[in-house]
Amino acid sequence: MSDDPKVSLIPDSEVSQTDNFINFKLILAGDSGVGKSSILKRAVQNKFDENYQATIGFEFLLMHFLVNELKIKLQIWDTCGQETYRSLIQGFYRNTSLALVVYDINKTKTYESLESWLKDIRDHTQQDLPIFVIGNKIDLQRKVSFEDAKIFTTSNRVKKFTECSAKTGRNVKDIFIDAAKFLYSEYKSLQKQNKLPASSGKLKINSDKNDGINNKKRKCC
Repeated sequence: MSDDPKVSLIPDSEVSQTDNFINFKLILAGDSGVGKSSILKRAVQNKFDENYQATIGFEFLLMHFLVNELKIKLQIWDTCGQETYRSLIQGFYRNTSLALVVYDINKTKTYESLESWLKDIRDHTQQDLPIFVIGNKIDLQRKVSFEDAKIFTTSNRVKKFTECSAKTGRNVKDIFIDAAKFLYSEYKSLQKQNKLPASSGKLKINSDKNDGINNKKRKCC
């Protein structure tokens, strides 16, 4: 499409403190063990660790993009997925620009949990917070069909549904490229309506100041 924004990933080595980025906070949510940490590490570091360890607390990594003329920083937070800590995660949804909810296509229970995660996120953020749903582990035998998940996400006002494999890397970077494109389009739309800066409502846009870059891990448990 001719109006599709042009996106390029900016390597960390080319990021300067003097660069002026628009900063968006993203969260990865979903049941424990679905591969949230693996998706993030594959996207940012191109690494995959076979030895699974549940995330304890909140950790984030950064991705920098040039989308058309705009420099965009994605601050992507990985959250612990254990039910025990759900109430602590709820308080962390604040100032989120986009939520990425992950399930495991090999585990039906994690797919059945999607409805609860979507409700939880919407109950603790603005109701129209953009949400992507990601089916991970397509390298394994599936127990959740693509068609069923597509119908579910369409009927639940999800902005994008995709499947990926953190293990092989298939489709992983595309998730965050699509996120950068989506947020760019939302930003430009608000800009045209003279509704920037957007500190509340449809789109959360965060300042680079005090964004926690020197504190990449917070304990929740």
